[in-house]
Amino acid sequence: MKQLFKYLPEPRNLFEEGFIRLSQMVALNDPFEASFCMASLEQLSSHFDESNAYDLELGKLSFSDYVQKNMHHIGVISFSENKENLLMWAHYANEHKGVIAGVSQFDERSIFYKLFRADALINTSMAEEFSPFDGVAKPVSYRKGLRYRHDKFDYDYSNISVEGADRILYEVFMQKSDEWIYEQEHRVVLRLEQADRVIIDKLQDVENEPIRKLLAANPHVKIDQDTGRCSIDLWMFDDDSLRVAVAMSLVKLSKKPSTIFLMRLCASSINNCLIGLKSSLKKQDVLGGYANSVGYLDVWKATKNSDYYSLEFEEI
Repeated sequence: MKQLFKYLPEPRNLFEEGFIRLSQMVALNDPFEASFCMASLEQLSSHFDESNAYDLELGKLSFSDYVQKNMHHIGVISFSENKENLLMWAHYANEHKGVIAGVSQFDERSIFYKLFRADALINTSMAEEFSPFDGVAKPVSYRKGLRYRHDKFDYDYSNISVEGADRILYEVFMQKSDEWIYEQEHRVVLRLEQADRVIIDKLQDVENEPIRKLLAANPHVKIDQDTGRCSIDLWMFDDDSLRVAVAMSLVKLSKKPSTIFLMRLCASSINNCLIGLKSSLKKQDVLGGYANSVGYLDVWKATKNSDYYSLEFEEI
């Protein structure tokens, strides 16, 4: 079992309903996300059986063009191996006023509740077993050079014809500058079309008129009467084709930071809550919801170590 930790400024609805944000490009804090060396990728792809990628909407593209056209269709969920990093508590957990969710991953299996795949409809792989968007958290690679600049021949691309260009699209989100190494990050990288819940500013933002009308009449769509914000529970859709059609329309709104994509974790994968040193949260604030519906949720409180610049945790 792999134990990972998600730093949060507040519990939000992770413990209550199991939802965790799938952050799109515009919501990530590193401007170098998905950076890669185009010339090196073009040289590498010239050795593939097929030197071009195929996009459902745009047709035949170079691999580098495919990545650039589709990077805003990708979402990232970041975890850390470390629950005690003082910088991360300050930066990602609201200056120690937030929490950490402890998440366990068993045998390289997805950590999500009924992960939506429909691979043939939303990515370039020939079959599910070749798709990288499997819901498994994997360690980030840290380097000084951009992806493919120095390591273009370091990986096995013998299956690229069945994996498709999404193999490359996935890879560029799994490398960061070595200045981030202190985060000890593990990532889940998914297509935004796999999101379980999407929240948008208003229903009128959906450009596709038939989809907009369908959503207006759908019982799994909730509209806040005060703000107009619209929440679409895609995980409740029974028809995969319909879900994909709606998801593809919603992903067109991914360049707006206010558009929120969420994934629903499996309840059994949420096993800890660590409350920050300066947080006013109590144990009862995180118990009684989805996270401990099928098991036991440990709750801990951070305290100062009296001898070192470090945290200790006491179970409460």
